[in-house]
Amino acid sequence: MIGIIIVTHSNLSEALIKTAEMIIGTQQSLVPISFDASEGLDDLKDKVKKAIDGINSKEGVLIFTDMFGGSTSIVSSYFLSSNVEVITGVNLPMLLEAVLNRENITNVKELTKLVIEKSKKSIVSVSDIHKIC
Repeated sequence: MIGIIIVTHSNLSEALIKTAEMIIGTQQSLVPISFDASEGLDDLKDKVKKAIDGINSKEGVLIFTDMFGGSTSIVSSYFLSSNVEVITGVNLPMLLEAVLNRENITNVKELTKLVIEKSKKSIVSVSDIHKIC
């Protein structure tokens, strides 16, 4: 099974996991990492490395971060490899898509493509759908 790590500023990663597990139940190999203002980039890098080492499998690890260009994404990108992928802009539908498909898709690169494709379709203007405005 592909491991998933969520790296965010403050406690967003914990909140996303708690919410996802409320919807789909407790999950394995799903690790939150919080980056707080009191920490440095080396602290964050150590946390990410430890998390990867703890859940890495032959299928790989998918890291979600909260925003492109932020410390969480910059540090996570150090670990990009054939077995580790990084997607920025994490949100709940994206996380659910990854968790629900990570057992059927055994290649982290394929899962990454699927999650990005489906996630783009989940961002909509409700007024456009309902033709309110």
